[in-house]
Amino acid sequence: MPDFDRHAHAPELALESLADPQDGGARYVPPGMESHPMFGTSALGTSAAVLTGEPVQALVADMGTGLIAPAPVHDEAWWRAHTTGADIAPDGDRIVETLIPEYSDAPLRRSQATGHQRHRGDLAATVAGLGAGAWVATALMTGWDGREEPGGWLTLGGSVAAMLGTYLALIAVLLASRLPWLEREVGHDRMIAWHRTVGPATLLLITAHVVLTMIGWSIAEGVGPIAELTGVILEYPSMMPAFAAFVIMLTLGLSSMRRVRRKMRYETWHVAHLYFYLAILLAYAHQVVFGQMFTEHPAIATAWLAMYVLVFGTVIVCRFISPVVFSLRHRLVVDEIVEEVPGIVSVYIRGRKLDKLKVKGGQFCAWRFMTRNHWWQAHPYSLSAGGNGEVLRITVKALGDHSTSLRGLKPGTRVIAEGPYGVFTADKRHSDIIVGFAAGVGITPLRALMDDLPDHADVTLIYRVRNEEDLALRAELDHAASKTGWKMIYLTGENGQRPFTPEFLTQLAPRIQHSDVFICGPGPFTGRILTALDTLGLEDRNIHYENFAF
Repeated sequence: MPDFDRHAHAPELALESLADPQDGGARYVPPGMESHPMFGTSALGTSAAVLTGEPVQALVADMGTGLIAPAPVHDEAWWRAHTTGADIAPDGDRIVETLIPEYSDAPLRRSQATGHQRHRGDLAATVAGLGAGAWVATALMTGWDGREEPGGWLTLGGSVAAMLGTYLALIAVLLASRLPWLEREVGHDRMIAWHRTVGPATLLLITAHVVLTMIGWSIAEGVGPIAELTGVILEYPSMMPAFAAFVIMLTLGLSSMRRVRRKMRYETWHVAHLYFYLAILLAYAHQVVFGQMFTEHPAIATAWLAMYVLVFGTVIVCRFISPVVFSLRHRLVVDEIVEEVPGIVSVYIRGRKLDKLKVKGGQFCAWRFMTRNHWWQAHPYSLSAGGNGEVLRITVKALGDHSTSLRGLKPGTRVIAEGPYGVFTADKRHSDIIVGFAAGVGITPLRALMDDLPDHADVTLIYRVRNEEDLALRAELDHAASKTGWKMIYLTGENGQRPFTPEFLTQLAPRIQHSDVFICGPGPFTGRILTALDTLGLEDRNIHYENFAF
């Protein structure tokens, strides 16, 4: 696909009918194609009339070469009958289509860029499962002899819950570290999904540890559980930080509930979750002081410490050292801010040796802009154009404080980036028949992904927005269509006017059942399309999407 042009402008939407003096009637000419050999401008008059199409307007882009006209083009109906995208939706969503003449009916060859299948996710899950089993077995073996004492079974259960809960907490931290070895196969969104699955289990196990242990100890001491809890907190110095760690985990667990998280700003959520690291560290001293398996078995204590060092060392390298090294090597700075449409801006970022940056269209980075108001937070934004060796670009919609403030960045502002992350990339496809679905600012990773597709690919992009004025990056999409023959379909209107039923998807993209489908948009948008694709029988390996919500 051709490189993007930050100063490109979308052509006007119009259908023109130019008078033909030879025929004594009107000959239809798509706008911008008056000079094309197919239409022979010398034979056309100069008077023009604008034909408005409601609910449909069409924009026809010059394909360049291979355009064949078996007969003179006399009207819009003929043009629609001999071009792709001729299907017109009934009342509901307005469809603004880029109609490109079909130049070949031959099936496209299968992609050679599929790549070999890797199983790092399975390997990681296997290793994590074996580790969990090993630590549970260790807790059972070292505490087994005390099971017959008063409250012994409860205390043993509390020890097992503590070991497994802390182990899962470390796994949750590792999953959030964006470990490149794993992330490059399974994707950041799946790692975060696993993190969210492990999190509640961790909280339940740690809570079970507190409850079971306090009841077991209270039975052994002959006092009530509350009195036992109060006593150990006040009597043993290491218990106070352990209890603080438990309160932190409970608070973070409540803040991670879906209903609560939706009401939180990203900045608040991000800072709050940094305290999870503190909670795990606070709990460590309590474990090595009170844990029988650690106090009586130095080798086990050493292995436990090594696991802590491994996890937190990975976090430090992946989340702190690597981004700093990355930014020092490439010296990223803001180059320009361009407003694409109202409420959406593109940030162009320049640097050195960007041609050696292993970035793919569809990936994202966590961007930290070094200003007084931005340096302390890194936000994930997708690249909106493939790397061209000279400049990187993100396109951001004003949805929160951070995204809204980006339009005020000054050229020359230093940038620290983490990444790139994500597997929403063109090399994951299994064919050269591509159907893309984008909603709103979800167009950005799809736009970048298109840069990595071959020109001969059969591409249909369905771009859903509320109003035509919201069509960000439209000039670039239309330019790609004009040069490659790709089909762009712009759907406008209120949500729900045009349900994404299997029939409607097939109408928009007749070859969708034989394609790779890429989806980027809000959860409900993605969910409706996934449901329709399941009905159409598409295999999971041919459906690509990532969840970018925090």
